[in-house]
Amino acid sequence: MASPQSPAASAGSLDASPPSLEQLVTHFVNAKRALSSIHHVWRANEVVTQARQLLEDDAVLSSKSSFLRKAIDEQLKTLKALRYGIELVGLEGSSEFKALLNSLDESSHSLHSTLQTLRDNLIHPELQTPGTPQKFLFDFIDSSNVDQLEASLRQCIDRTNEADSALGDTIDAFDASIGRLQDAMTACPEVSVLNAPSPLPESFHSLESHATETASLLQSLVSHYDLCVTALKHTEGGNEAATRATSTESPIPTGADLPPDMDPNLQVNLHQLSLDVASLQSDAPPAAPLTEAERADMLAVLANDATEVDDVVAEIRDRVSDMEALASGMSAHIDSLQSFYTALLAVYRLLKDTSKEIPTYLDACRAFQAKWGEEKSRIEEGVLALEGLREFYDGFLDAYDGLVAEMERRRQVERKMEAIAREAAKKLDKIYQDELDARNTFHITQGTHLPSDICPAVGLPPTRYEIAATTPPRDDEGEEEAPVEGQADCADDSPAQPPGDDADDKTAREGLRMPNLPKHVVEATKQRMEQRRAWRDGGGGGGSGG
Repeated sequence: MASPQSPAASAGSLDASPPSLEQLVTHFVNAKRALSSIHHVWRANEVVTQARQLLEDDAVLSSKSSFLRKAIDEQLKTLKALRYGIELVGLEGSSEFKALLNSLDESSHSLHSTLQTLRDNLIHPELQTPGTPQKFLFDFIDSSNVDQLEASLRQCIDRTNEADSALGDTIDAFDASIGRLQDAMTACPEVSVLNAPSPLPESFHSLESHATETASLLQSLVSHYDLCVTALKHTEGGNEAATRATSTESPIPTGADLPPDMDPNLQVNLHQLSLDVASLQSDAPPAAPLTEAERADMLAVLANDATEVDDVVAEIRDRVSDMEALASGMSAHIDSLQSFYTALLAVYRLLKDTSKEIPTYLDACRAFQAKWGEEKSRIEEGVLALEGLREFYDGFLDAYDGLVAEMERRRQVERKMEAIAREAAKKLDKIYQDELDARNTFHITQGTHLPSDICPAVGLPPTRYEIAATTPPRDDEGEEEAPVEGQADCADDSPAQPPGDDADDKTAREGLRMPNLPKHVVEATKQRMEQRRAWRDGGGGGGSGG
């Protein structure tokens, strides 16, 4: 709307006829009705006030939600780190357990391989006392130690598996707790409200712009109304016509009806409006007269502005409607933010409940570490014990093969001694026979001339030497008397003594004769000894080596 001093309006007044009193009254009535738009302005003011509170709520809720979300994310990271630490303890224990089981399996396999070799090795009959049942090397060992040791190790393995299973249940429970927290975070509505700048400041700025514009539009309506009042005051019969036309109209709001937080300039203008209406309806003297030119300009402006009153009122209504829509969007954003904050509070309460379970999870982890430490020591000791038994039984195998080799060596020595003894016996027999022949010759040539009592020993037969095998007594039968150097067993021609203790010793000695092992048995034994020696020299620590 143009002001009364508008040059355009003054120029236009030259071509337009001045409005009649009836037209002035119509413009006045329309202007007064247009002032009811003040209710829209009041609503605009309410919308801005409410939006200002929403803007404050947005700042508070955004700050709280952002802080709470970051705190929950940090706690979730901490929980995941704790969970990973517990899992790492289990993985390290499982890795050590598998390595120990591999060592245990190798030691057990080597031991059982040695035991199987003992079961397969038959004691050669030549090495056993005649008449005894056939035996194997395994019959000479006590395998109950192996059974007890393996039973103990199986119990260690079972206890370790139980501890590992308990730790696995703890990790599963921890995963379930973290999963519930993550599901609750995922279920939070409108998580994106914190990921972008808030739209409320821009909306509030638009609301303020609309409110300012509506106040300006209302100010133009007030100015137009004021112009109508002035025109009526300077028109004959204007007061009476205006009074009759507005007698049924609703009163114009006064300053007392205005909200206290309304724009101060608007409050002043509306207060002045109420004063103008009061003066128009009173019996006050008319205003100072105007010249014809001033009155013509005023009426031209009034007529031009009267055509825009309806458009101004419509614009005020549209702007307030837009403000309502913006305020509704702001309120929806706050509702979404409030829902998100409420959901975060629920997640936080769930997080507090989960934190109470953490000591239980950590205690389970420590219990697993302590249990595994105990069982690890027992299994390591068991592996060493299995290795010790294997080495002992391998030593038994070596000793048996060494026995076979020793028996063969002794047998060879006996054969050499027997050959030497046979050769010596032949020489002794020849010397003895030559001595008999020499004595007979002496007896024939000289004996008839010698008296018998001159030398009784001359008639004795020569001493006969024999080579006999003897077995020294065992430790429990006393020590063997060392023969005098140069002394040999000798026998005369006296009758043989009846068999007695010597015969019994001879029978016992024959029962303990040196075994005569077959050649293939001895060769096989030597081959096994060479294989085991090569296996050990080559770094093979386990097994019997064949």
